[in-house]
Amino acid sequence: MSALIVESHRGVDAFRELEPEWKALRERAGASPFLSWEWAASWSRHLGASHTPRILSAREGGELVGLLALSEEGRRIPGVSAPITRLGFVGERHGGADYLDVLAPPEQEARVVAALLDHLAEARDFDLLELDGIATDSATVEALRFRFEDDPRYKLRATPRYTCPQIPLLGGFDKVLSRSSRADNFKRRLRQLRAVEGFEFRQVHEPEAVGAAFERFLLLHERRWHAQGGSDAMGRPALRAFHREVVPALAAAGILRFDELWAEGDCRASIYGMDTPGVYRFYQSGYDPAWSRRSVGLVALGLSIEQAASRGARVYDFLHGLEPYKLEWASGSRETVSIRIASAGLGASILLLREAAEAVARTAAHSLLPAAAVDRLRRRRRAREQEGLH
Repeated sequence: MSALIVESHRGVDAFRELEPEWKALRERAGASPFLSWEWAASWSRHLGASHTPRILSAREGGELVGLLALSEEGRRIPGVSAPITRLGFVGERHGGADYLDVLAPPEQEARVVAALLDHLAEARDFDLLELDGIATDSATVEALRFRFEDDPRYKLRATPRYTCPQIPLLGGFDKVLSRSSRADNFKRRLRQLRAVEGFEFRQVHEPEAVGAAFERFLLLHERRWHAQGGSDAMGRPALRAFHREVVPALAAAGILRFDELWAEGDCRASIYGMDTPGVYRFYQSGYDPAWSRRSVGLVALGLSIEQAASRGARVYDFLHGLEPYKLEWASGSRETVSIRIASAGLGASILLLREAAEAVARTAAHSLLPAAAVDRLRRRRRAREQEGLH
């Protein structure tokens, strides 16, 4: 087994240079859509324009066997004269990606991760490495601790991030339904909707059809969230532009689908999801509030779960968020964590302390706000964004 060669690719040209190999590696690894070239390149254009791509590749005998897609930004710290250099995942924060990580085939993962982290540690060209949203069961988490925790040149802090509800699908949909608290309501509402003229459950995944499906989804999603001041997930123009680019690209890669419930000549509920071998990821949903009394959202979700099981998926993953409708179906979960590694310099250490204090304050303040106040704040933010203030 030959040694791995790690290279650093800086700037937007890295996406063009690595595109064919990156796509082939993701397919070989069966990895998450959030680690795909399509997601990363679109995110960098629309949501990470202020960041500089820093992509690490690992090769064996010239063959690409691993990638760590990072982005670099300069950050000012009050009280510190020079800006610090921060590295984070391509795809972080805006866009709602979970399980960001090193991309590598399972059989190569351990040695690839070790090689990439050794390169980062020895290059020492960052002040803060912030890896947000890694699954706690990822090999990368333990490797980060092993490589950085006892290195006197760095300080490591791990913070719990999100719980991602999941439905194990082994045993089929009937078993899932038997565990759900909504089983009886789902069956009753499904019977009622099947009696409605034009009832149909459609699955849209063809590249030439998903653009129109996204627009139907977006309309329903915005209607669903209008009364609460708009959607955090789709409200900004940059987010909508990102999705309009990435949706057909993911469909062309065979990893995107919309599950739609139609009745009386129109789409009444839509689920935006992603398929990879063994796992269906529920990304976002929307429904027509005028049809809420018919529980179109519930029925669309149940049929989406049923179809995922019939395709052979082992897990229906709701991604992050503990919304009640997810917990009515889920019987498992996956956790994520944020890992921050600061160099021994003063600026990054100060930032870690301040961010920890701010996170505590935000959590406390949010817990004191009634739901109506949260909705008002969301409406005000959306109004500012529509005026071009972000």
